[in-house]
Amino acid sequence: MGDSWVDANVFGEKPTHLLGRWQQKEQGNPWVPYTDELLKTILTSSKIKLDRGTLAQKLDADYLSTLAEIESAVFLEQQGFSVTLEPTAPERGPDLRADWEETPYFVEVRALGDSAEDERFNSISRQLFSQLNTVPSSYSVAITVGDEYSPSTLPLKKAMDAVLQSLKILKEEKWKKATLYHSPSGTLLNPDGDFHGTRAAHQEIVDKADFIARFTNVGEERESTTTSAARPFKPTPQPDQTHERLKKILNKKRTQLPKDSRGIIIFDATELFMLTDFSVESALYGDLVVTFSATSPEEPVDLSAKRNNRGFFRQTSRVSGVVIHKRVVENSTLRSEWKIYPTNRADPDTIQLSLVELRRFGELDDREHLTAENAPKTEDNSIANS
Repeated sequence: MGDSWVDANVFGEKPTHLLGRWQQKEQGNPWVPYTDELLKTILTSSKIKLDRGTLAQKLDADYLSTLAEIESAVFLEQQGFSVTLEPTAPERGPDLRADWEETPYFVEVRALGDSAEDERFNSISRQLFSQLNTVPSSYSVAITVGDEYSPSTLPLKKAMDAVLQSLKILKEEKWKKATLYHSPSGTLLNPDGDFHGTRAAHQEIVDKADFIARFTNVGEERESTTTSAARPFKPTPQPDQTHERLKKILNKKRTQLPKDSRGIIIFDATELFMLTDFSVESALYGDLVVTFSATSPEEPVDLSAKRNNRGFFRQTSRVSGVVIHKRVVENSTLRSEWKIYPTNRADPDTIQLSLVELRRFGELDDREHLTAENAPKTEDNSIANS
């Protein structure tokens, strides 16, 4: 990419690259030396093959996903593999080929970010915080944003204009608190908090409001307006659909892997703070089904749990394992955690990896029963503890 590009886009006064913006936000942050060390390894190791021009273009245009590929390549090189980036280019194919002696493994890498809904809400939140952070006031504001708003759109701009106008009124009137009700059909700023009046016209605005801002006087004026954002309360709990989203992404990624091979999918899940082993295992192995039985009311209930075996692995013979990768910051340094989840598909068309093979890709934890030596040999849909 060249020293001049790095000086301008990473260390310049107004950096445009994500790495530069991180550096500007926190001088001496661990990302610059971390990325530098990764690139040093990938460019100098005799066990890694790549096209430098292609890598430079990807780092410039799509930094986070390319960073995940580089991390995976360096990790595999350190594990003892010989690694080739974009092995089938320019044809469509996996991101990496990792060879152990004469055995090839084909690897597809994906950086997991927020869902579309989470990204929408987070983008709106960043926009609200950025704008109100420049507005001096003696108020804090808690904003509830409806599902119909999108970042950088006219409806959101009008809602924000209503918030800014409300702050001017609050400064003049010196109210201790107030609530703004806003929707495309009307706006109401109610003094003393939430509306509890009887006027039908006001009640109609309140009922239709899909953008609500609650203001509280914090005493002295500050340089910025303290802001928080939330989604509307939903009386019916919404089930966690993370596992379904993972399955959809996995199904797209598996098509990049060749048939009749040792296929590995690596997910960089650093940005998904709430991703749990339960969601990962539900996506890969199926839902956990709990059954109970008792022969009489006096006897204790016998509980048992097993996977219904309707997860991603049952749908494909191309994937021998899925790796979950997370970066962890400790004492201003970055380290990586790698966990391997083996396939539980025991059909003849699937290559199951041995314990030794699996441990080259990460921590196996309590999944040793799914190694090639120990995997259950069954064709039904009730593989216990899988």
